[in-house]
Amino acid sequence: MRSAVEAAALTSGVAEHFWDVVTPLPGQPSILYLYINQAWRPLVNPNQVTHDEVQEAFAFGQQVIGIYDSSTNTIQAVIVNK
Repeated sequence: MRSAVEAAALTSGVAEHFWDVVTPLPGQPSILYLYINQAWRPLVNPNQVTHDEVQEAFAFGQQVIGIYDSSTNTIQAVIVNK
């Protein structure tokens, strides 16, 4: 039997843009979208550090890498190269 980690098809790519929903509609989660490999990939309920680091990285031209599950498109990890 395969574990959930083994079953995930993880892919990575450099984010070209970001879209941060910091004030979602009532009852909706906060979502940070990264545009990676020609598609928007969501990170649901990112913590404040992730919000801040991604925004700062794009402001200063630093590289943001997203690791996402290609079967669900959801981001699993965000890496900022400073």
